Amino acid sequence: MILELIFFVGLLSTVVNARSTNENRKLHEVGFGFIPIGQKPLPLIMSFIGGPISTTAIIVWGFISLKWYFVIASWLISGVICRFFIEKKFNFPLNIVTLLYSDFLSIISAIILWVAYFIK
Repeated sequence: MILELIFFVGLLSTVVNARSTNENRKLHEVGFGFIPIGQKPLPLIMSFIGGPISTTAIIVWGFISLKWYFVIASWLISGVICRFFIEKKFNFPLNIVTLLYSDFLSIISAIILWVAYFIK
């Protein structure tokens, strides 16, 4: 039960990250390779590790350890929560500091899930 909760929180965090990054890209009317001027190296590295890498790690762990329909349903529910609750409540796109904390949460979730998988 605890690992499923960590999976869902990590997945929600990665969905919020991806949605905020996409909205920021649309706001500045730039392509997918956009790096803001003055972007510090730590947030840039953390957004890469906390974005596509941790998303892939969490999803792969979910397909290995959970039922496939739970992973798909969780991904859809995370998208709905992000779209209708988080985007409405918070100023979207999120600022760099909030995204950095969300990246840390995503990375920690992925690490915990994989460590628990290999210990088990």
